[in-house]
Amino acid sequence: SVSIGENVAGGLIIGLGVVIVIIAVFGCLAAMHEAPRRLLIYLVAIALLILTQLLFLSMVSHGTKDGISGSINDGFERLWEDELKEPGALAYYESWLHCCGVNNSMDYDVIHHPLPKSCCAENKCLSSESVFKVGCKSQFVDYLDSRLLAFKIVCWLLIIGEGIGAFLAWTLLISVKNQSRRDNSVWM
Repeated sequence: SVSIGENVAGGLIIGLGVVIVIIAVFGCLAAMHEAPRRLLIYLVAIALLILTQLLFLSMVSHGTKDGISGSINDGFERLWEDELKEPGALAYYESWLHCCGVNNSMDYDVIHHPLPKSCCAENKCLSSESVFKVGCKSQFVDYLDSRLLAFKIVCWLLIIGEGIGAFLAWTLLISVKNQSRRDNSVWM
């Protein structure tokens, strides 16, 4: 199942993509018509878009270091408390992330519970080699980091592309203004 956070992140990315397409089409039309006002509006829109993307990048970078890590710790502590009351609370994460316990497979020894089948490859605990050694918290952090890395790379590539587009629009705007000034000048 997909979490609410992934849905929100997906919605933000789709919304950002729609805005980028609309601004790009507007910029192409402004360039095609060589309209100075529209080019200026395009430049302002690109600047705002770049600032928004930098804000997203900042939130993602600082959020993973501060807020999200605290949420992950709290979430896995609650899951472990549920595991103590009713075994199987971590089973979904153990099967999905190929991990065992919150910190490692020794967590179950501490609480005197047998290793669940979800801690083993293909749900078969045939030997100690088939038991996942890594804890679910660290596996989840690694999973989240890999997803956020892809987001950061895409954001930086978009910012670079938008910066190039803004530079080209700026040079076109200057050229159009200079041409307009030359056309309106009176020769003696």
